[in-house]
Amino acid sequence: MTKQDILRNSSIDRRTVLGLLSGSLAALAGCSGLSDSSDGGDGSAGPPEEQSDYIEETSIEIVENGRQLALEVAVTDEIEPSSVSIITESGREFVSDYFSPGETRTRLSLTEGEDSNEPLPPGQHTLYLRGDDVETKLPLELGTSFEVEEVVPGTEHEEVGDDSLGVVLRNVGQRTGAAVRTIVNGENKDSDPFAPIKPDETGIVEFKFLLNDRVANCAKVEQTTERAEELTVEFLWSNPVVLTQTISYDNSKGCKKSLAGTPEEITEKSTETET
Repeated sequence: MTKQDILRNSSIDRRTVLGLLSGSLAALAGCSGLSDSSDGGDGSAGPPEEQSDYIEETSIEIVENGRQLALEVAVTDEIEPSSVSIITESGREFVSDYFSPGETRTRLSLTEGEDSNEPLPPGQHTLYLRGDDVETKLPLELGTSFEVEEVVPGTEHEEVGDDSLGVVLRNVGQRTGAAVRTIVNGENKDSDPFAPIKPDETGIVEFKFLLNDRVANCAKVEQTTERAEELTVEFLWSNPVVLTQTISYDNSKGCKKSLAGTPEEITEKSTETET
């Protein structure tokens, strides 16, 4: 695979993120290992449970009929916790919850607003745990990095429809991540959420009907042609993956689509802008 550099804005505006939450948060259910750099790189902070003897486990859960995200925090039974909070990078307390006597597990909402369900913004946040003789602040960062391994037609992969195209992604960061939307040539496409991808593992994203042979979906050419399609996979707290894949159109007998050549991943150079 070849790579090409372009300049893109690394931030997704508020309305875009809220739109992503509405249809695809289920893909994140059960994710663990929540820390990573907000800009999609490899952050130095590990998951909270790797940074403190008091934290036993952290995971992301789906609550409120799939409309909200929550960070589940479990502490060891060797302490008597009183409360835990998420403090944003700007110093604002995003959410806080209290432990009942004898309780070692609680949930912190990662969205706010009864109707908007606005997610915790990207950034290097803090998990603040308090209790009897316990007060600790741990880095809490969200996001990871993905690279394209290969592009395959659906006929060659059991998890992808025969008339669709699959993009195999590898998580090259340190934390779990999952996709929320697919885009073809700047146009949003319907896509099913796929299982979260753990560090150093692969997963596949389906671009539905991209290889559909119906004449109505074929390029308007006399016989044959090739077109480079720009494919984008977006993630909730990570930079998107962008690539181009050439597709061959053969209209000599109806319509026949096939992959031509190798995909070219577009490497994003982040820029700092205000939203």
